[in-house]
Amino acid sequence: MGEDDKLEKQIAIRLSEEDVGRLDALAKRIPIASRNAIARAALRIGMAAIEEDPARILSADAPVRKPRKKGG
Repeated sequence: MGEDDKLEKQIAIRLSEEDVGRLDALAKRIPIASRNAIARAALRIGMAAIEEDPARILSADAPVRKPRKKGG
């Protein structure tokens, strides 16, 4: 995050238990990043994906696939 990227605004969002669980799991896997930092990164990555293909928002409420394990 650069100096031009000051955190000046705050929003509140509602999340499902599953979303919070996934966020907590990532925070445990990436101990140098706070839950807040991970959520901001996910928001930025997700917005970039939607900007690239706005139709993706239509599948946002679809069941989330678990990532495949590498090598299996």
